[in-house]
Amino acid sequence: MEAPVRSLAGAAVQRVSRALTRRRPLPYLLIAPALLGTLLVHVIPIIWGVFISFRDLDIYTIANWRGAPFVGLGNYLEALDLADPDGVLFMRSIANVVYYGAVTITLGYVIGLGVALLLNQRFHGRTLVRGLVLLPYIMPDSVAYSVWRFIFQARVGIVNSFLMSLGLIKEPLVWLVGTKTMFAVMVASIWKGWPFACLLLLAGLQSVPRELLECASIDGANWWQRFRYVTWPHILPVTKTLILLNILWNFNAYNQFKVMLGDDPGIYAEVPSTFVVRQAFDNLRYGLGASMSVVLVLMMTVVAVIYLKTLKPGRSVED
Repeated sequence: MEAPVRSLAGAAVQRVSRALTRRRPLPYLLIAPALLGTLLVHVIPIIWGVFISFRDLDIYTIANWRGAPFVGLGNYLEALDLADPDGVLFMRSIANVVYYGAVTITLGYVIGLGVALLLNQRFHGRTLVRGLVLLPYIMPDSVAYSVWRFIFQARVGIVNSFLMSLGLIKEPLVWLVGTKTMFAVMVASIWKGWPFACLLLLAGLQSVPRELLECASIDGANWWQRFRYVTWPHILPVTKTLILLNILWNFNAYNQFKVMLGDDPGIYAEVPSTFVVRQAFDNLRYGLGASMSVVLVLMMTVVAVIYLKTLKPGRSVED
């Protein structure tokens, strides 16, 4: 039984070798660096993370990580156990990031769509305005969120000064500690992210045939009817793809919380990324941090699959 299996395997290897030798090696050499980078940066860390998520890996066992005690699903049960303090904080961080994503994605899309509709009109200096709109998005996260951290400072921040000048508040509010922290981060994130939505939606608007809009206008359609029945179906595929990307990016949000709120954002602004980093590198519980990361990957995979199956972002208007 083993001889036929070996012969079949040998024949398969020979066929693959002949197929590769018949083709030019240049394409494979060109993609080799990208494949090597993907292997080193993504594949190997993922495999290693899954491996250590089943072990009690901490500062005492990291030197011999292959011999760390095997705990099976213990780390996963602790991460999802609502009776455990770590599990409670982890699940709360997931709820926080869902709330954060719902607000920032919705408002960022609305602002981006409104500005894209304006930039799609013909006016002098349109190219310059389009370039200026992208400034928040191309600004480094460390710079942008450091500026917003200064804006929301309690004593010298612009926000409190403006509100006090209008008489809306009598004393400075604390934005970066306590219950208002999530609001401050969401404002900064919306300001930073809406230009990307505007860029994609503007590209979608430019694909709308002007002949259809002119025909609809001749038939007596008003602005809303032209947008609802002509423009919207054409930008719907872009909208669905944009929302999916924003869901994935917002769920993994880290820079804005780290820069604006520091190492410990507090329970009101704790998100999975900051919580996992603190568990793994501050508390030195690498196994628990890895298990939480795996849980997050599985959750986002499920969300992405459901989204793609139900909304089908790749469909065109003709479909």
